[in-house]
Amino acid sequence: MKKKVLSSEERLVLRTSEIPLESSLGLLAYGDIAFTAWRALKKQSRKEDSNGEE
Repeated sequence: MKKKVLSSEERLVLRTSEIPLESSLGLLAYGDIAFTAWRALKKQSRKEDSNGEE
Protein backbone atom coordinates (compact mmCIF):
# COMPACT_ATOMS: atom_id res chain seq x y z
CA MET A 1 0.00 0.00 0.00
CA LYS A 2 1.42 3.37 -1.07
CA LYS A 3 1.45 6.32 1.29
CA LYS A 4 -0.12 9.51 0.04
CA VAL A 5 2.41 12.34 -0.07
CA LEU A 6 0.81 15.57 1.08
CA SER A 7 1.63 18.86 -0.55
CA SER A 8 2.93 21.65 1.65
CA GLU A 9 -0.45 23.41 1.46
CA GLU A 10 -2.25 20.31 2.73
CA ARG A 11 0.20 19.97 5.61
CA LEU A 12 -0.38 23.55 6.71
CA VAL A 13 -3.98 22.83 7.71
CA LEU A 14 -3.65 23.15 11.44
CA ARG A 15 -6.06 24.20 14.15
CA THR A 16 -3.68 26.29 16.17
CA SER A 17 -6.41 27.17 18.65
CA GLU A 18 -6.38 23.55 19.83
CA ILE A 19 -2.63 23.51 20.54
CA PRO A 20 -1.48 25.26 23.71
CA LEU A 21 1.30 27.68 22.78
CA GLU A 22 3.28 26.88 25.91
CA SER A 23 3.54 23.21 24.93
CA SER A 24 6.46 21.81 22.93
CA LEU A 25 4.11 20.83 20.11
CA GLY A 26 2.66 24.33 20.08
CA LEU A 27 6.06 25.95 19.78
CA LEU A 28 7.05 23.57 16.98
CA ALA A 29 3.79 24.15 15.12
CA TYR A 30 4.02 27.94 15.29
CA GLY A 31 7.71 27.80 14.37
CA ASP A 32 6.98 25.62 11.34
CA ILE A 33 4.23 27.96 10.14
CA ALA A 34 6.51 30.98 10.51
CA PHE A 35 9.42 29.23 8.78
CA THR A 36 7.23 28.14 5.88
CA ALA A 37 5.91 31.68 5.44
CA TRP A 38 9.47 33.09 5.59
CA ARG A 39 10.63 30.59 2.96
CA ALA A 40 7.76 31.59 0.62
CA LEU A 41 8.62 35.29 0.99
CA LYS A 42 12.30 34.57 0.36
CA LYS A 43 11.44 32.62 -2.79
CA GLN A 44 9.16 35.42 -4.02
CA SER A 45 11.82 38.05 -3.31
CA ARG A 46 14.46 36.12 -5.25
CA LYS A 47 12.04 35.71 -8.15
CA GLU A 48 11.32 39.46 -8.21
CA ASP A 49 15.04 40.26 -7.99
CA SER A 50 15.85 37.98 -10.92
CA ASN A 51 13.06 39.52 -13.02
CA GLY A 52 14.43 43.00 -12.35
CA GLU A 53 17.92 42.09 -13.59
CA GLU A 54 16.79 41.18 -17.10
